[in-house]
Amino acid sequence: RSSDLADATTLTISLANRLVNGLASENVRWAESVMGFKEAEKTLPGDVLLITAFVSYVGCFGKRYRLELIEEKWMPYLKGQSDPIPITEGLDPLSLLTDDATIAGWQNESLPSDRMSTENATILTNCERWPLMIDPQLQGIKWIKNREGSELRVVRIGQRGYLDTIERAVSNGECDLIENIQESVDPVLDPLLGRNTIKKGRYIKIGDKEVEYNKNFRLILHTKLANPHYKPEMQAQTTLINFTVTVDGLEDQLLADVVAWERPDLEETKLKLTRKQNEFKITLKELEDSLLARLSAAGGNFLGDTALVENLETTKKTVAEIEVQVVEAKVTEEKINTAREHYRPAAARAALLYFILNDLNIINQIYQFSLKAFNVVFMKAVQRAEAADEVKQRVNNLIDFITYSVFIYTARGLFEKDKLIFTAQVAFQVLLKTKDINPTELDFLLRFPAQPNVTSPVDFLSNQSWGGIKALVVMEEFRNLDRDIEGS
Repeated sequence: RSSDLADATTLTISLANRLVNGLASENVRWAESVMGFKEAEKTLPGDVLLITAFVSYVGCFGKRYRLELIEEKWMPYLKGQSDPIPITEGLDPLSLLTDDATIAGWQNESLPSDRMSTENATILTNCERWPLMIDPQLQGIKWIKNREGSELRVVRIGQRGYLDTIERAVSNGECDLIENIQESVDPVLDPLLGRNTIKKGRYIKIGDKEVEYNKNFRLILHTKLANPHYKPEMQAQTTLINFTVTVDGLEDQLLADVVAWERPDLEETKLKLTRKQNEFKITLKELEDSLLARLSAAGGNFLGDTALVENLETTKKTVAEIEVQVVEAKVTEEKINTAREHYRPAAARAALLYFILNDLNIINQIYQFSLKAFNVVFMKAVQRAEAADEVKQRVNNLIDFITYSVFIYTARGLFEKDKLIFTAQVAFQVLLKTKDINPTELDFLLRFPAQPNVTSPVDFLSNQSWGGIKALVVMEEFRNLDRDIEGS
């Protein structure tokens, strides 16, 4: 009996030592977490206020205006109050609304990988009002259809039986997508847009019918119009989300495509890295939850729970491993991003060319080019471009062949009289991008802003031409040109 008691005491002492050693290291991490939570508690109201404004108001704007609203309007306003509202320094609105694993899932469902698209998807999944997608390139609707799958009910206003489909979706709690809406919507849908329920929220009136309202019902509105003008009531009832592709956004998308072709190992490593980092977070959370659950359930006798001590040691070991792997992952991520940046000039040229194509409808409305078709031309050019051993030469080959392929693809669809305009536009925009020409000088060449009401002092120049000379001398390179002409 004494021997058994000695063994039990030895085991208890061993467990106690292991428990103390385990909790000592955990105490440091938990203390840091507590400090972090205390700091977050101070800034949480300000952060939530900023994020609710982000979800409610920025969706309809492009990248530049979104940044301007947050960084130049809202944050200075909150900090400039007589009693400043604390906000987390450098707050990223997405950090409180979503996580890396969710974003990776969206991208697997065909959401473009650029920042704007991620913000749009975050707003769409968090907004309380019905989302209205401004989506001329159909990138947003493609993601929605992949995301919702066969459960999505897609209708167009005016098609046969569309109200019946909407009514069934409302009753069954399904997700309904109304695509290609114009600037005005059928008045019969007003109660649905405004969620004007009746009979204590159990029914809603659609036309002359009272339809049972299922709280799981979701409505998504979609328009292909590039710059729609909706009534104030429509904007108040919905959250406008601008999925229109931007130069920066398209450049990021095309960069991912070209790197996936040129260096599939990089893209694969990047995906594995994201997946691994997400797994780290999930594993750590599961271990912490399990440990805290055992500690709270252990009651007065901690030392009798061998599984608790083993769990604590496993957590400690896993945390140490994760910390090492996180450092390695950050180094790897930096290397991947550096390697990807080598191919950015090719993506930048392609994005520039697409927006030149997109503006051709200003010349003639029949010039319409889809982003999907452009992507096909772009990828074929990438695949056919001349190979090279050096990355720099390969990128130059890509730029040249992408430019040539897009030019041939576009020119064959233009009237002869418009081909010169397109060629000049490509040349000017490329030279502006590379800063080989001065924007002010180009503006002078295109608009010829001649100074009015001047008289030419020389015979070989008309009054209008002399007005042009007077406008030109404002530029540094042409200073005193008028005096030189007069004195010659």
